[in-house]
Amino acid sequence: MTRKPTLEDRNPLVIGTVAVVVIVLALAATVVVSRIGFSSVRYEAEFAQAARISAGDAVTIAGVQVGTVEGARLAGDHVVVAMDIDRDVELGSGTVASIKLTTLLGSRYLELQPAGGEPLTDNRIPLENTVVPYDLQELLADATTTFEQVDAERLGETMTLMADELHGVPELLPQVLQNIESLSGTLADRRRQIGSILEATASITTIVRAQQDSLGVLVRDGYSMLAEIENRRNLVQRLLDSTTRLVNSLHSVVVEDRTHVDAMIADLDEFLQTLANNDALLRNILQILPVPIRNFTNASGTGNEVDFTAPAGPMIDSWMCALVGQTGEPSLRDYLGECR
Repeated sequence: MTRKPTLEDRNPLVIGTVAVVVIVLALAATVVVSRIGFSSVRYEAEFAQAARISAGDAVTIAGVQVGTVEGARLAGDHVVVAMDIDRDVELGSGTVASIKLTTLLGSRYLELQPAGGEPLTDNRIPLENTVVPYDLQELLADATTTFEQVDAERLGETMTLMADELHGVPELLPQVLQNIESLSGTLADRRRQIGSILEATASITTIVRAQQDSLGVLVRDGYSMLAEIENRRNLVQRLLDSTTRLVNSLHSVVVEDRTHVDAMIADLDEFLQTLANNDALLRNILQILPVPIRNFTNASGTGNEVDFTAPAGPMIDSWMCALVGQTGEPSLRDYLGECR
């Protein structure tokens, strides 16, 4: 009979190789699943410019992160931003996407405003439904329009008039200008420290943004506490009213009736003084009183009590027999026999 091979009989090299291959396949499957993202849906949005949006930036709805930006690519005269959104988030055909600033240093995030009853076509938000923080072309156009409206001749006359007015000014003005120059140099020398301050401000802003949920909970708890205090205001008012009445009562007893209280205390003091003066007499009475009580007990009883007998209680036997005879009750025959 052939013996079935066991694990110890197999080649350890083969077993180890198979185990390594299985682990590698499991890791690869995990990476692929995470890349595919079964829990998210890929959306795209068209923007006039990238506005420094980059992969990894947050995608939010009403301040709650619902996805991340996966990248941006050029598509003709505009930019297409790809983003992975949670599968349970529904975006309609009227959804608006905006690129906004997160920190003072220019960090960005993408905010969505879901709208519309119909689903998005090809999961893409069109260019007319997107907003960027600034448009360089519009900025240059506005600047050109503004400068075209400037009257160069009048500006030259103004500068000439200013030069005439400044002619012969005191020597203090050059000193002021020199101080301004020194201040500018100091700011230039301190730019590294100013940069550190701005970076610290950016870190604080990031921390505050990360703690938005905690701050929201804190605000809601504070509101609940204030509401509870408002609900208990009547109880506190009643407590204060009761305390006021108690104080008024004590005032009437202690202050207004002070004469009666003093008189009662004086009488009590006099009574205690009388007891103190007759202390010897009271002691003698308490010492002598047991002797006559004990003699009276010995003369009238057999113990610490007085013996007393009264046959049939306060009733006379002949009178009781007459009453029982008139009733004719069968249960009283024994008693009637004794009467006879």
